[in-house]
Amino acid sequence: MKKNNPVMKNLTNPLIYVWSILIVSLVLFNQCSLNDTSVYNRIRDYADQISVIDAHEHQHWPEEYGDHRFTFYNLLATSYLSADVRSAGAEGFDWNAMDTLSPDILWAMYGEALDYTRGTSYYSHFVKGFQKLYGFSDLYFTRENLTTLTAQIEENYKDYRTWFDEAFHKAGFELMFVDQYWKPFNTELDDRYFALVFHINPLIAASSRKPEKGSEPGSFYKEAENEGYEISNLDDYLVFCGHLFKKNIENNAVCLKNSQAYSRTLYYEDVPFEEARILYNKPSSRLTPAEAKKIEDFMFHWIINKSIEYDLPIQIHTGYLAGNGNVLDNGKPVKLNNLFLQYPEAEFILFHGGYPWTGEYAAFGKMFRNVYLDIVWLPQISREEAVHALDEMFDCVPYNKFFWGGDCGLIEESTGSLEYGKDVVAEVLSKRVQRRLLTEEVAFDIVDKIFRENAIEVFKLEERLGKEF
Repeated sequence: MKKNNPVMKNLTNPLIYVWSILIVSLVLFNQCSLNDTSVYNRIRDYADQISVIDAHEHQHWPEEYGDHRFTFYNLLATSYLSADVRSAGAEGFDWNAMDTLSPDILWAMYGEALDYTRGTSYYSHFVKGFQKLYGFSDLYFTRENLTTLTAQIEENYKDYRTWFDEAFHKAGFELMFVDQYWKPFNTELDDRYFALVFHINPLIAASSRKPEKGSEPGSFYKEAENEGYEISNLDDYLVFCGHLFKKNIENNAVCLKNSQAYSRTLYYEDVPFEEARILYNKPSSRLTPAEAKKIEDFMFHWIINKSIEYDLPIQIHTGYLAGNGNVLDNGKPVKLNNLFLQYPEAEFILFHGGYPWTGEYAAFGKMFRNVYLDIVWLPQISREEAVHALDEMFDCVPYNKFFWGGDCGLIEESTGSLEYGKDVVAEVLSKRVQRRLLTEEVAFDIVDKIFRENAIEVFKLEERLGKEF
């Protein structure tokens, strides 16, 4: 009878032990991965059941872009992705040329640069809108699939109002806040879909740009003339601004919006009325930049006091600036610190994660009872930074202080933004559930709050939604 070899026995048992450990570990790893996916899916599916209150958009009707046929390239030109296409080396979008050029020529002009953007979040969220609304199944846009997609777009845009209604509800929206920065004195919106945002940039900027004798007045002063207001001094100016407040309130404005980081710093010092009055009386052409800033600073402080009087929250653009080229430092969130200290009764809503200063942004939501955080546009700027930053924000900030918005001009991109936002929130929350930092029940509550309930409470929408929806 053959005896067992003790050497082989000593070698075999450890090998069996090691392989057993590896197999068990692999099974456990796969099980954890499945659990990760299932938790994510449940949270993501829950998000799809919510009727979304979208706290920031710039929705246009197509005719507001001019009398053009609408193809894929027109939608691309209105999108954030157009900035990445230009960064990749393409020329700007000429709408008149796009009306006549063939698809092959347009692809030759933009296709290579568009392909270079396939890794960006601007690209990915733009695709998602077409996947949701058009049944677009590809990951990338190509010369070939754009033929079919453009035909669908052109058909839908023959009757955009009908298409918008269909897409709006298919995407899961209940209400969109619309900031009409391109026509800031308009107070008429289709209230089946939209809530009015009072865009206050002109009230600030025009204070340092008073028209001089013989010169053409700017849009703010033209609006004053059209409405029968004569402005000869700062008191008159403030009377007209007060009129604009009342007009917006009468048309159910839900908040104010300041996007001045696109043109100046967000640091507003507290300037006394008498100093501002003297500066306003000077010809604007003779104001130094520092003096012009002082008048504008005074105006924003005046507006904040009005926001308290009318109980209107103030949305403020912070961080990254859309487009190709600007002064990034203008939007640094920390520059607003003095306002949060000085006006504890005002409600400030900071936008965009303050990217790339997401830590500063989160800190303000934690430090101040009257500072809220809208993660609008952050996922489109950088999906991975949104995941990282939102996880950090949940560590720091109570979740009744968050909102979501799309910040887009047409329904396709707004839909892609919503899909992308849901993806990011579900990913962050599912990981926190897996790490036993949250239960699924609380994760569902956070989804409710971000995409709906917080906006209803802070912007006082209960009566409006009860009556109209």
